[in-house]
Amino acid sequence: MHGTTSRTALGRRSLLAAALATPAVRVRARTAGPFWPGGARLALSVTMMMEADGDQPELTQPGPPGTPQASQRFPNHPIASMRRYGAIEGIPRLLDLFDRQGIRVSSFMIGASIDAHPEVAREVVRRGHEGGGRGRAHAPQFHLPRAEETAFLRSGFESLRRATGVWPKGFNARGLQYGPNTLSILKELGLTYSIDDRSRDEPFIVPVDGGDFLLSPYMTHVNDLQFFQNSLQPLENYERVLRQEFETLYEEGARRRRMMSMPLHDFIAGRPSVSRTVEAFIAWAKQKPGVWFARRDEIAEWALASPLTPRVPG
Repeated sequence: MHGTTSRTALGRRSLLAAALATPAVRVRARTAGPFWPGGARLALSVTMMMEADGDQPELTQPGPPGTPQASQRFPNHPIASMRRYGAIEGIPRLLDLFDRQGIRVSSFMIGASIDAHPEVAREVVRRGHEGGGRGRAHAPQFHLPRAEETAFLRSGFESLRRATGVWPKGFNARGLQYGPNTLSILKELGLTYSIDDRSRDEPFIVPVDGGDFLLSPYMTHVNDLQFFQNSLQPLENYERVLRQEFETLYEEGARRRRMMSMPLHDFIAGRPSVSRTVEAFIAWAKQKPGVWFARRDEIAEWALASPLTPRVPG
């Protein structure tokens, strides 16, 4: 979806003043032509992780040190209930937010989370959002032998298909950590892209067994986890960083292909206070002309077919 509101006269004067005060930096595009559908200047992709009851290792804890139960495992109710909030409250709130703003997002869902909350997964897809793939559990798989990793991934994808009727096109690994076999397994299972990359501000193609595969950026420095779980920063910091990220990429998008990643988690971005900040940023970004709010599968389809998409050997 493209924003239609033009900059105000004051905004134009401010940009002109900045241009006069700062020497221009010229970046040559690799080739001429449209970067995104309709000549859009920037692709902005929102991702929403579904992680409630996803068999996370931290859902259990040992008994207190020095007690006979120290070597046993017990349910970690504070962590489990915090994660479960995403399915009960967070995703419904975010889905309403996306409806109000008229955008569609990509939701990457853990297999165990889907099995625990199939009605939530179905509602995500019913409202027009992409159902993306994750493994059986919120656990690493990169170290597994190929056959075991294949079974781990396939099991998560089959959970998505049972609940929604959708087989995923895209994938996200725990901690973005894929292994030496992961991309070729994904290609073998019929997927076309993964978001497990932090090296570029645009998607790029890598060769795998069976053909081309797309890696699409997922930037952790604008991840809601960084602001509200890892460091507990003020809401103002989160919105400020999102706007600065957007403004830089939007400026560069006049000369080269640029994409902005906005990672959200159901149990964090779906909180009342954080969701208001998320919506404020999306509403602000929509006012800029030439912004394509796109699902990741839409970006992958376009990038795989475009001669402008970089190809990285190996």
